[in-house]
Amino acid sequence: MLKNFFVALLALALAAPAMAQSQAANGSIEGTITDTSGGVLPGVAVTITSTDTGTERTIITNERGLFRAPLLPLGTYRVVAELQGFKKFEQTGIQLSVGQTQVVNATLAVGTVSETITVISADSPALDVARIDIGHTMTNQEVHNLPLVARNPYNFALVQPGVTGIENVEFGVPRLAANGAAMRINYQIDGNTNTEKDRAGLRLLPMSEVMIQEVKVVTTGFAPEFGQTMGMVYNAVTPSGTNRFKGEATYLVRRKPFSAFPFFFGCTGVAASCGPPAADAQKPETRVDTGTADVGGPILKNKLFFYGGWEQTRRDLSSNSLINQSVRDIAPTLGLKAQPVAVPNVQTAKFAIGKADYQVNGSNRFTGRWIRFNNDAPYNSGGGTATLERATDFLDAMDSIAGQLVTTFGATRLNELRGQFAHRHQQSIANADSGTGPAISIAAPAMAFGGPWSATGQGNAGFDFKQNITQVIDNFTYLRAAHAYKFGFDWQHIYDERTAAPQFVYNFPTISTYVSAKNGAAPFGYSTMSQITGNLSFNMSTNVFSAFVQDDWQIAPTVKILYGVRYDLYRYPEGIADAPLAQTHNFTVDQNNFGPRVGVAWSFDANTVVRASTGIMYDQPILGGYEQALQLSGSPRAPIYTFSGTSAGAPAFPNGASTGVLSQQSPWAIDQDFEVARTWQANVQLERAFARDFTGSIGVIYAKGSHLPVVTNINPINPIGTLADGRPIYSTTATAATRLDPRFNLIQEVQSIGDSTFKSMTLQASKRLKQGLTFNVQYSVGKGLDNTPLLTQLTVQSETGRSDPSNLDRDIGPNPLDMRHNFTGNIVYVSESHSSNAVVRQLLSGNQIGVLLQFNSGLPVNIPANRDLNGDGVSSDRPLFIA
Repeated sequence: MLKNFFVALLALALAAPAMAQSQAANGSIEGTITDTSGGVLPGVAVTITSTDTGTERTIITNERGLFRAPLLPLGTYRVVAELQGFKKFEQTGIQLSVGQTQVVNATLAVGTVSETITVISADSPALDVARIDIGHTMTNQEVHNLPLVARNPYNFALVQPGVTGIENVEFGVPRLAANGAAMRINYQIDGNTNTEKDRAGLRLLPMSEVMIQEVKVVTTGFAPEFGQTMGMVYNAVTPSGTNRFKGEATYLVRRKPFSAFPFFFGCTGVAASCGPPAADAQKPETRVDTGTADVGGPILKNKLFFYGGWEQTRRDLSSNSLINQSVRDIAPTLGLKAQPVAVPNVQTAKFAIGKADYQVNGSNRFTGRWIRFNNDAPYNSGGGTATLERATDFLDAMDSIAGQLVTTFGATRLNELRGQFAHRHQQSIANADSGTGPAISIAAPAMAFGGPWSATGQGNAGFDFKQNITQVIDNFTYLRAAHAYKFGFDWQHIYDERTAAPQFVYNFPTISTYVSAKNGAAPFGYSTMSQITGNLSFNMSTNVFSAFVQDDWQIAPTVKILYGVRYDLYRYPEGIADAPLAQTHNFTVDQNNFGPRVGVAWSFDANTVVRASTGIMYDQPILGGYEQALQLSGSPRAPIYTFSGTSAGAPAFPNGASTGVLSQQSPWAIDQDFEVARTWQANVQLERAFARDFTGSIGVIYAKGSHLPVVTNINPINPIGTLADGRPIYSTTATAATRLDPRFNLIQEVQSIGDSTFKSMTLQASKRLKQGLTFNVQYSVGKGLDNTPLLTQLTVQSETGRSDPSNLDRDIGPNPLDMRHNFTGNIVYVSESHSSNAVVRQLLSGNQIGVLLQFNSGLPVNIPANRDLNGDGVSSDRPLFIA
């Protein structure tokens, strides 16, 4: 029965070839044992020992002389090969990184087992001949010694091959693109999902460097185990304790004198003509304090280990929230408290991690961890034209509890079970300075005060966001001859709750009209008022299921093929049976998302390897469209009532409206033919070792995306004219003659109609740590085009929307994070002194310098107008004849 099961799985893999090998939180060691004549040696006992934890695994080489040890914890290893009649072989100092396969090939000479041939891994070539994917692993040395001004390790993605974008200055998400796919990142922690599911580009939990041992970034050549992305995988691996107690504590401080003006500060002309900053130029106030501490070690030697880490960063962000001078001058005349120069926005972020590793017995190893992040950001909104009354506090709390159990069944079968529960809860709440009553907005001069609920989203009191992710992953590996078969599944249940802020706002044309309304002299002198009523909360559940099967086939000592197939199924939330739009009654589930992949690594010689792979990758579930369709379904569950001051039944300021003129709704919907977006990728890379510690490579990639999501206003019909560049003009009055459904103004439908292409070449140079120096630098030249101007409801790097709802090709152009030329990298140097004087030697050794490099040709610039030129509901159209 079991044999038939494996035969069926192998038949499935051969029927739909694909690629890859992956160990999301572990690594593997493999190799071939031969004699001095080149003949393979079966029956050799290969013992692999972690010199960090003392754990051992013994494998017997098969009839091909091949041994494989997957799912090994990260760290340093010793490999010993023994066979009666031959000298013992021992290789030490083998460093194993996440997802890495270290190849240890040994030649046994005739002799006695008491004789030993010893090899130091530092003397082995740095070339990774077993790797298929394209990317980079940031070592512990790099993660903890490169400059991290923002305290945000996700910014490290910007110095990885094939990645473009801009960093985040605090704990938010950097804006990233890979393979021409903007904000398509599969964030992971120890191989478990850390991707927020509502909008593309969001991670769930921020990370601190005390939580990270290594970072694995893969931009193409994905293993089938890795999916739900068309761009890249960013996997942060947490540290573990060892047999050695180790800990550290740091305190970091930044103040205004530490800051410098940016290049070309204040320059509005050609860079070559720019001089120094003006004499009266002011640097922003800067006050940042960070404390960190971590410790790890054994609880029971060789058996049970612990690790714990903590960070707190207190950052003054008030320089980004200056209150306009005109607002400060007027506020006292309106009976408001005196306004400060800046909103007192001081962020306090706290991180914590606890982790235990338990070698239960020779066959089972369990790892459990807990991560916590808490962000307290008072006065997170406000500033500019808004007074302190409009400011709210932003609270953001996240937890993740995860476990991993690795079980071996003899020498040829292994199982990895992982589970996780992750939770995020963010909310905006009123504080002691928040106003009461309706929000007040004045047009001239521009000013905002009153209650902090001018809209329904974040930054308005009452906004609440919750997302829970429950995840179970199981992967099984079967080793047979030259094959390593692996198959598994990933199930995620996503539960969301949302509460909109109770929008209640009055808009006045001038200060005098507001004062007259407040005094009761002219209570109807406002321009407009609006108030949302009804049920402001909703919830939804989504189930995501993925399965894969793959084979890692060592055809010959110099050739490896990895092939497999992945399947992704997204069960979207339930619809609303009585919704006005038929599309929202239920949501279509795309059930044919098979992604075949195949890759090869061919070593010409000990110093040269060619890698190539191709396959289909599917997009992540972007639930923001479904959230909008459920919240803005067009049904009056939470209607917005609007009045002008002259409307019949208009309330007198500052009263609310229990009934009134129901604002014409503009619902969202999901196209009933919606499919999950996908990209076909193909890449080739040639890598060569120069000396033992230096490698250089050249690679090319081509990616073609299809069925990409686009938001289209499908309601306007029967254009009433055309712009000079040919765009149709639609009536702004909703009638049966001008709207497909005259009950509504706009109908924003998420459709899968976009396309993209991307091609690039990357030159990369790397040096592993030797004589105190390690670096990784790369130059990429690429070009990407797409026609998918996504809105902020679906992505954190948004655009203004479609230029023409009747012709998508008008939006063909680079994505907002596309860069033609990009040179990036990182360098770490640790000083070494060989002075005979111990004091001098200690002072001059161990000093570290870390450098991050970014030189690029800049981001493309979209040039929008401030008008809806063609009446399609997009308020920032591009001017005429601007492509």
